[in-house]
Amino acid sequence: MNFGSLLSPETFEFFARYLLAGYVVIFVRSAFVMGLRPKPAELLIEAIILSLIVQFIIYVLAAVYGSVVASASGHDLPEWITAPPDILKLVAIVIVVPTGLGWTLGRFLKSDWRNGLLRRLSLPVIHPVQRAHDFAFGDNRAPGLVEVTFNDGTKIGGWFGEKSLAASDDGRSDLYLERAYIIDTSGTWREPSHSRAILINLRDVRSIEFLMEAKAEDGPEGENDR
Repeated sequence: MNFGSLLSPETFEFFARYLLAGYVVIFVRSAFVMGLRPKPAELLIEAIILSLIVQFIIYVLAAVYGSVVASASGHDLPEWITAPPDILKLVAIVIVVPTGLGWTLGRFLKSDWRNGLLRRLSLPVIHPVQRAHDFAFGDNRAPGLVEVTFNDGTKIGGWFGEKSLAASDDGRSDLYLERAYIIDTSGTWREPSHSRAILINLRDVRSIEFLMEAKAEDGPEGENDR
């Protein structure tokens, strides 16, 4: 195998056009929707398909761009507009257009009119977020109080704020709360003798109740308004 040929500009441009562009779309789109990442094989196929869609968009945009430049041929346009350099074209193909497509797909998946459009087209309505856990804690959830009930009936309170984190994966799901509170048998909340955070393994949790939403600047003191 000639490894030198794999590093040639022609080979790089081919993979950039038909693979990397698709990964850029997926990366930008994932910023809008939380959820499980596809398996590597599925991710590769999706990247290739999205790259082909990007190529189609590029052909359409190139045709429109050519028509606009031709109509403005009587004007004194800069050379980089009438004859863009190859590096500029590659940036548009691999970064600019895929970023725009990923942003559009991400906004569509989060839009309120998405479900209505799918129903009008008689297509199945499937939520883009695959786990309720990711949906509950995702999308920049506003800070607020949560009440965690364990399998043995024990309850603790916590403040889920900007310094908290809810993580999930196939093997383990954890919840980090930046402030923890004691809940006695009567259901009264009180602060522990020393302020503390808490890390919870959700495998031992029966339920999580979201008691309120508050502005971030309200801080954990908002528990008095519950």
